[in-house]
Amino acid sequence: MLRALLSATTLSIVLASQAFASGPAPTEAQLKRGKLLFTQCQACHQVKAGAPSMMGPNLAGLMGRRSATAPGFKYSPALQKAKLTWDVATLDKWLHRPSALVPGNTMAFAGMAKAEDRAALIAWLSVEVAAAKGAAPAKK
Repeated sequence: MLRALLSATTLSIVLASQAFASGPAPTEAQLKRGKLLFTQCQACHQVKAGAPSMMGPNLAGLMGRRSATAPGFKYSPALQKAKLTWDVATLDKWLHRPSALVPGNTMAFAGMAKAEDRAALIAWLSVEVAAAKGAAPAKK
């Protein structure tokens, strides 16, 4: 019963987050894969609203936000000048190869080659950060 309730809740959040995505809603398997892939990111990033920035900025409220605007984090000059808006398409390009999208950025991540992995990570991230949109992370 609890599992069915959690699945229904997850599905509701996913559907609500579709304002940022195009195409069909992500599957439960895709969200599970995205969560697993995020373990690579969590050494530097958090997604919980109010959590401090680490080596990278807190990603709470990421979708729809302008690049280099999360409070409490010092961004590279290259990312400050980029003036990106974080949406599905931009995140896909960023995750594919950050240095190609924003030459001179200081993110220590070479990129994620597989499109299906990027899609899974973006789907999971969209769900995780949707509830925290607009929440300011604590300063480091």
